[in-house]
Amino acid sequence: MNKKPHNSKRIIIFKWILVTITIWSLPAQNQREETLYKEYCSNCHGLEGKGNGELSYLLYPKPRDLTSGLFKIRSTKAGHLPTDNDLIATISNGMPGTAMPSFNFLNSSELQDIVNYVKKIGNINNSNSIPIQIPDEISQTDELLRLGKSIYSEIECNKCHGEKGKGDGPSSNVLVDSRGYSIIPRDFTSGVYLGGGMPHDLYLRFVGGMDGTPMPSYGNLADVLGKPKTEENKLAWALVHFVKSLETQSNDFSHKQPEDGKLVAGKTNRFKKPDDFMDLTFTKWNRAETYSIPISRLWQSDNVNYQMVDVQALYNSRYIAIKLEWKDKSQDQELYRVQDFQDGAAIQFSIDGTKGFHGMGSEAHPTDIWFWKAEWQMRANEKTDSDIALVYANRASDSDVESYPTLMNEMAYQSGRDAGNINSEPGKASSVENVTAVGPQTVTSLQENKQKVMGKGVWDGQKWQVVFVRELNSDSEQKVDFNKGDIIPVGFAVWNGSENDRNGQKMVSTWYQLELKD
Repeated sequence: MNKKPHNSKRIIIFKWILVTITIWSLPAQNQREETLYKEYCSNCHGLEGKGNGELSYLLYPKPRDLTSGLFKIRSTKAGHLPTDNDLIATISNGMPGTAMPSFNFLNSSELQDIVNYVKKIGNINNSNSIPIQIPDEISQTDELLRLGKSIYSEIECNKCHGEKGKGDGPSSNVLVDSRGYSIIPRDFTSGVYLGGGMPHDLYLRFVGGMDGTPMPSYGNLADVLGKPKTEENKLAWALVHFVKSLETQSNDFSHKQPEDGKLVAGKTNRFKKPDDFMDLTFTKWNRAETYSIPISRLWQSDNVNYQMVDVQALYNSRYIAIKLEWKDKSQDQELYRVQDFQDGAAIQFSIDGTKGFHGMGSEAHPTDIWFWKAEWQMRANEKTDSDIALVYANRASDSDVESYPTLMNEMAYQSGRDAGNINSEPGKASSVENVTAVGPQTVTSLQENKQKVMGKGVWDGQKWQVVFVRELNSDSEQKVDFNKGDIIPVGFAVWNGSENDRNGQKMVSTWYQLELKD
């Protein structure tokens, strides 16, 4: 007789405990969601998600206004909001060829927390979103490709993307997004697509459209083309296969992608010196693991907005060496005219081991950056000073060109040189500058006696190969230390002078992990 009331009392107490725990945990969860959003998203998307973050002016295309309800990448029907999985995939995978990086170093719980916060500030209720049902893929045939080509012209894909898919159609220069910003049509020949490049990814883009852009939904191709509804799937797959057939550029994935985002440095002979590592014929480089790292341009150009940089790492008991290799069809190494910009490359390390904001860290999580410059490399190679005469050799002068400007420069007060600014040095022994940063626009060069990173870059007519070398142990808290077994967050950047890259206009990666392993 007493068991029932006793059990009921237990249940009531248990429910009360659950409710209490839930109430106590909500503030902590909300705080965690907000903290993650501010750390990784607010710099571009803004604190309120309106796409007006402090770095938004550096980016093109502009960051998404998360409060607009318009999202490019969806697996749902036109007019429906993306699912949580869609948002998680976009954050985790990034959007190749745009400034939206991959945040695949965040765990599933962190990704879900960010999605929860985005939904909160965007007032997003996606509980009733209807997913697109992807039918079985129809295999490619010549007949299907011919059909796809005719559809491509009939629905006027060529007006934006061009006859050959290069994104150069007659309307390509006048397109704007939902906020009125210019937008570049996708270059199908590159093989790089927002939301993935598999056939089923393209099916979703065509059928669902891309909200916030001029890309409409073609979920009713049969109606648009006046065809029987029973042919809907055939028409859609025909268009997918034709667009895939336009790809002409091979993205070099010949080397493996870092598993779990980890790059392993190989160990080599303890007697090897910096000159050995900087010798590109050093046999150990041929045996070192090579990782292909995707990098995307922060500010879109008419040329390359997405490519791969190959990374290798070696170390011994005293030094660590990291080699970068990337395609570049022009050697840009002069800075003497205002219209000239140089090629460059950089490696950034998180000093405290935290994968904070990938754009050069933050005040709480500073970064140690090694910056190789092609112009410095040229001056080091040729043992020449920076001089306008290198470009304007035939200039006329009414002065004694043998002693001027050298003599006058030695006597004159030059603020940069006399303040010890490393960029004002007349000659260059090293092609690498070691800087620190606590976020964008905070780059600070270390003092000359702290410049310990060595480097060498070689251009072979098609690509750059650059090696960075430094001692494992640092001499400053502003630098990262390398210890065997440590896992150090690392990121990469490349500047292309022919694309007018400089400062924040560059191509960057997200965070990866460097491990020194036996």
